[in-house]
Amino acid sequence: MPKTRTLTMTIDSSLDNVSLVGNAVRGILENEPGPRHDIPLVELAVCEAVNNAIIHGYDQKEGFPVEVSLSLAKGKLIVTVADRGRGFSTFPDALPKVPAGEDLQNMPLGGWGLRIMGEVMEQVRYSSDAGRNELTMSRAWA
Repeated sequence: MPKTRTLTMTIDSSLDNVSLVGNAVRGILENEPGPRHDIPLVELAVCEAVNNAIIHGYDQKEGFPVEVSLSLAKGKLIVTVADRGRGFSTFPDALPKVPAGEDLQNMPLGGWGLRIMGEVMEQVRYSSDAGRNELTMSRAWA
């Protein structure tokens, strides 16, 4: 029975550090069995989740932890982004879809992070308990 392997990393809440998370996610997935063509998409979804924690949770203030855990087990990838900033007041039951790109003038200006996460990952959940916010994304990975 394959066991779950997990890597947890913590960055400071600076947007300059988001690329560190992206590089780590890409590097790990490039060395694991799975759909290689989806690696950039997963990297983007994880970076969007980290961006959201820094921008919306911490109002872009540095000096706060953002924790990212990546787990691989039984053909599944699970990524959790956790922070102690301001959380979602409500989290949508269904994430908004990425609109068709036919009319750029009518494209929404914001809200792309959740759209991207919803398109790339099979499941996106949010929870908050005792001041700790967790956004957990998962998808098949084998």
